Amino acid sequence: MQMFQPVKKKKAARRRILKDPHVGLNYPQENVNECVESIFRAKNVLQSSDGFIALKNNLHNVSTLLQTIDGEECEITSLVCYGLGSPSSNRSARYQTALLLTLRDHYNVDTDIYDPLFTSVDIAALEELKFHILENNEEGKRNVQRGTVFFMPHCGKELYNNLLWANWSPVSLPLCIIIGNSFSTIVQNIPSRILKEHYEFIYLAKGLFKEYPLETLVEYNDIFNDMSIHVISRDRLDQEESGFWCEKCEPKYENCDVEIVRAKANVVTTKVL
Repeated sequence: MQMFQPVKKKKAARRRILKDPHVGLNYPQENVNECVESIFRAKNVLQSSDGFIALKNNLHNVSTLLQTIDGEECEITSLVCYGLGSPSSNRSARYQTALLLTLRDHYNVDTDIYDPLFTSVDIAALEELKFHILENNEEGKRNVQRGTVFFMPHCGKELYNNLLWANWSPVSLPLCIIIGNSFSTIVQNIPSRILKEHYEFIYLAKGLFKEYPLETLVEYNDIFNDMSIHVISRDRLDQEESGFWCEKCEPKYENCDVEIVRAKANVVTTKVL
């Protein structure tokens, strides 16, 4: 007679709870100190480079081009950084943070910063440097009412396109200085058909901005390559017909490879007051 063995029920697998990697982690303070020190070392390299004087001159020049729709000069009142990377673990991010410090020193303004790659060490180091870490992913959709510098080193095309969309008017867009991947290079390297379909605002803005390339700031070619300071001059703005600025739909990026981390559904466009 065959004996039957009772079957034991397996315990249900515990559901994994994904935690925010920035919360509740202990990290050695010496790691934070080393990160901060490495950023200051990078800043010293920048300020002693051949291109630093040209950078300072270009920052001054583009600031004088910022004008309101009435033709009045406007001051830079804020600095926003997207896509910095992890300065505690990445050489490029450390030099880019050094440039961000230089920009803040130059304009003497508060600085908002966000990157989904930030670790707990990055956040502690950046807060020690008095940067304000944004809690939400804005996807670059920040509309501005005052002069604002956006520092966006080697970000995905969607981020630049979103920023242009959020400020697509003859009132807001001239208030933006954008330091990031060269728009002219993007337009040269991507077929017009793809630009029109997925990155319409980069395509439309290609003739609006004057570009000042970032050159010879560091010995490494991969840190600031193909990056420029972008600013709109009033003479280029006046050349566009009124229909050029008509309201356009928010970009969706369907049927294309998205290069950025998307925000949660409840994140909305923010404004600088």
